[in-house]
Amino acid sequence: MRRFCLVAVWMGFALMMGVGSAGVASAADDCAHRFGAHQQVADGGGVQDWAVTDLKKSGDVAPGFPVAGQLWEATATVMAVSGTSTPVIPNFSATSDGGSYPVLWQVASPQGISAATLAQGQTSTGKIYFDVTGGDPMAVKYTAGGAEPLMWCCSEAMMAMPMDKCTCCADMKEPCPCCAGKM
Repeated sequence: MRRFCLVAVWMGFALMMGVGSAGVASAADDCAHRFGAHQQVADGGGVQDWAVTDLKKSGDVAPGFPVAGQLWEATATVMAVSGTSTPVIPNFSATSDGGSYPVLWQVASPQGISAATLAQGQTSTGKIYFDVTGGDPMAVKYTAGGAEPLMWCCSEAMMAMPMDKCTCCADMKEPCPCCAGKM
């Protein structure tokens, strides 16, 4: 992920140099793993674009699922960028500095994101849920096979924390280079 952040910084610099001040504003607002950022993953013959926002304690009910800890939720949006795409909801997990909590994909909630196949250009938005039995989660990951996981973790609260608490930026001694000054 650190290499990806450095590449993102370089690309932002190249964009700024190549297109002038209009590129500066859009590059400054982008952070590869900040909540709300769009990230893509290959899905068989297609490509999915995911964004995750609003990780928080949930007031919803998990129908038919006995929650052992505190129910947490995040809002996820997926778009089929190319080809048809089937969202694989079980690939999500929430992470804290002391644990990982798999998504409760089996919870049938009317607010939940649909796993129905999307045609190219279609989107689906809904909640994903986590049963948090330890420390509060700070990040949401999407792990697909052998690919590097997608991660959303940077927010204003995250940037105020020591970087060793961020599962993405743990080896850094300063704010993430692609997020620094952009919160």
